[in-house]
Amino acid sequence: MWRKLKRLGGVYPKLPLCILPERPAVKDGVGSVVEEIKTHGVALVLEAKPLRGKDAALLEILRAAKEREYKEILEECQEFLEEIRSSIEKKSLTQEEAEEMEEMLSSLKTWYEHVEQTDRLGSREEVKKMIEECERALEDFVSLRFRQAKQ
Repeated sequence: MWRKLKRLGGVYPKLPLCILPERPAVKDGVGSVVEEIKTHGVALVLEAKPLRGKDAALLEILRAAKEREYKEILEECQEFLEEIRSSIEKKSLTQEEAEEMEEMLSSLKTWYEHVEQTDRLGSREEVKKMIEECERALEDFVSLRFRQAKQ
């Protein structure tokens, strides 16, 4: 259940509490998760407004959660770029390698888009630039692969 709520943008400041963004798609998704939980136990959904003095602390919890997700994406992007550099150095410029890299980049982009859709506070620019760098690196890799194939 927690994965389904996380996909909806859920943040867990303390288990079993989950904070979700207020959007129509989230409300629909929560409804189905709640019904599923009720088959096994008890589920309670509340709409809440933070008190003024607590706003900053709550916003910090939400911001920190998104920052962690963005950091994970950045780390995966670094690994992706290293994988491309390594393949180029080893002259491992095969079609299979290119397809694998394309799948990896597609997965990174999907992950980033998902995090961005559920983000209201984070610093997505750094990750967006890194994804663009990964796209350029893959283009260079594919270009090198085609040049090698022609030789």
